[in-house]
Amino acid sequence: MNDEYTPTYAVDDYEQITEGQATILFPRNNEVFYNPVQQFNRDMSIAAIKTWRDITAEAKLARYNRSTNPAKSKPSPKFTILEALAASGLRSVRYAKEIENIDYILTNDLLADAVESIRRNAHFNGISQQLVRANQGDAISVMYAQRDKKRFSVVDLDPYGTAAPFIDGALHAVENGGLICVTCTDLAILASNNHPETCFAKYGGNPLKAEFCHELALRLVVHSIQQAANRQRRYIEPLMSCSIDFYVRIFVRVHDRPLMVKTVASQTGAVYHCRHCGSFATQPFGAIVPGKGENSKFRIASAPTADPLCANCGSTQDIGGPCWIGPLHNADFVQRMYDAVSKTDKTVYGTQPRMQGMLKVILEELQDVPFHYNLATLSSAVRTACPPLIKINSALLNAGYRVSGVHTRTGSIKTDAPMHVVWDAIRAHVKEIGRSPHIVEGSPEDRILSAEITTDISFALHDDAEPESRRIKLVRFQMNPEKFWGPKARHTEAPKAKQDSTKRKQQTQSTQAIAAADDALTVAEGVEAVDLDAKKKPKTE
Repeated sequence: MNDEYTPTYAVDDYEQITEGQATILFPRNNEVFYNPVQQFNRDMSIAAIKTWRDITAEAKLARYNRSTNPAKSKPSPKFTILEALAASGLRSVRYAKEIENIDYILTNDLLADAVESIRRNAHFNGISQQLVRANQGDAISVMYAQRDKKRFSVVDLDPYGTAAPFIDGALHAVENGGLICVTCTDLAILASNNHPETCFAKYGGNPLKAEFCHELALRLVVHSIQQAANRQRRYIEPLMSCSIDFYVRIFVRVHDRPLMVKTVASQTGAVYHCRHCGSFATQPFGAIVPGKGENSKFRIASAPTADPLCANCGSTQDIGGPCWIGPLHNADFVQRMYDAVSKTDKTVYGTQPRMQGMLKVILEELQDVPFHYNLATLSSAVRTACPPLIKINSALLNAGYRVSGVHTRTGSIKTDAPMHVVWDAIRAHVKEIGRSPHIVEGSPEDRILSAEITTDISFALHDDAEPESRRIKLVRFQMNPEKFWGPKARHTEAPKAKQDSTKRKQQTQSTQAIAAADDALTVAEGVEAVDLDAKKKPKTE
């Protein structure tokens, strides 16, 4: 990078778009794309990096204060960021203007026009080339090049489509205790059963067409990152995993802790899912048992946890995964982020209400329970009217189990209650309102409803049946933000049509000037001049 380089541009040739504290010049010929729906992604990322920065700085300072080495210097609060796939540079410009204590940001893109856009936007926002360092290069090569150098504190991957090709390189490029931010927009593969072979090839697990498909998508991506880290004797800790609109956004902290790598098998597994009634069961691949003293032993888990046919309705079951079945979020991290966002002035984050809503619902989720049920699906499986969510929540809470909602899908229940207890609550509801006359004897619906209720079910309203996020009326589930929202066109090299048009115009003007000079010379020599304009536009009577 040449620090003396100053981009030249005419502001009037660009459309100005303001987001947060940044204003970018967006080319009218669409040389790099801008998606306003992704502002929520960038707002969440800024808040997450700030939270990670504060927690990391506090931990470093605490270690310094405990140290008895007088030669040890006080840790610097400065940190570095790599944006591997930067496109217009908007994200890096916002990071530079809105996050304190950044040493520098290496803002990389493969395409020359994107790098020029990064330089232009950094210059237009008054950011030095030392703070935002535009770089043209292949993202994977740039990240692998950091293996023998000082690694970055934060690596941000926000590709078009899957981040799978970049995950291994990101783990080589980030320092111990560093943060990796990952976006994947290929939910058509991650959250459906359309192309299981493609999902398995990219993420190492099978997706499912299930009520919890978006949570499974998060767990597949975390599993992919975890496996890549383990091969380097590193362990990743999911700080926050978000299912947002048409993509997932995941924040993980990387640790150089080989001992923690041994625990991964017990936090990895498969999930059995019934096609008809939505019942499911998880199958971990490993188990941790007590050893001598404070030590633990690592064992292979017993199997299977489910029969080939559903124990509730007798229908066929599908198997999803392998996937991460450990916690998707760090509750302390999310709480600090929620508190910080709530105290921040409303002008800082354009999507603050939605940020608060999602963070609050994530905080309410049961962190030690993988996957969830959807009340509409359970009701449909037995042909009954869907009961109020608060009614089933109360029944499970009154039976002594924990219950929460999920941020991935509205109308869902995450609970540690066994499957038969959940069905007992549904059976008690059907018994209360009456069974559908259209249920055929021996059908899956009949098998479920004919089973005996073995749980003491009470629908008395429980104090915790309605989550706080709903009581205080936060924006829990976002409606479609705009018409034709979703992923925009893939980022490509700027079309040369405009440049070629300008060149052709200049060439035409030059040709006309030469022709005019020749005409003048011909007239001077007494030869009849040829009127070029008359040829182009013949006169008519």
